[in-house]
Amino acid sequence: MDQLDIVKQLDKNINRNSALDILMQVDAVLENLNVYAYENWIEGEIVDGPKIERYWITVTLLYPYKLMPNPDGAMRLIEKGAKVYFAQDELITAAKLKTPDDIDHNGDPRRPNRPAAKKLKRPIWLVTLEIPRQFMDAMSASKLQIDNMEIDTDQVENAYDDGLGDDDAIQQS
Repeated sequence: MDQLDIVKQLDKNINRNSALDILMQVDAVLENLNVYAYENWIEGEIVDGPKIERYWITVTLLYPYKLMPNPDGAMRLIEKGAKVYFAQDELITAAKLKTPDDIDHNGDPRRPNRPAAKKLKRPIWLVTLEIPRQFMDAMSASKLQIDNMEIDTDQVENAYDDGLGDDDAIQQS
C-alpha cells in the first residue's frame, strides 16, 4: 500500500458528502457496539472506502503493526452480521530528509531536478469491515428508544420549528 493511494482516496471522500455521511455512520456503529473499548480500535485510519453496495458498506482501516486492534472487538461486529478481515501489509512512505543518506539519487519523475526522499516500508495491519447496510440504516433511523419509550426525532424537530420549545410556549402549557 502506497501513501499516495491513501491521499487520493481521502481526497475522493472529501469531495463526496455521501461518503462522509457513511463514514460517520460507520463510526457510530463502532461506537454503539463499544468496539472502541477494545485495545487499539480507536487508532485506526481510513485508507479505503467507503464502498457503498446494495447490501454492504465496506471500509478498510490501517493500524501500525505494533498496534493491532484486539480481535475481540471484531467479534462484536461479527455478532451483528458484519464481516471482518485482518491482513498484514507494508506501507510505503517517504523518509524525512535529515541527512544526505535519506536522498534517493534516482529522483522523483513527478519533480525533475529535485531531490527525492527514499521510500521506507513499514509493516501495518489492514482491517476491512463489511457492515450490513440494513444494520447501518437501522442505526440512522429517526427513532430513539429511551426507557422503553420510542421517540420520533422528526416530530421533536418539527415541534421546535413550530416554536413549541420556546420558554413562552412551555409556560403556557
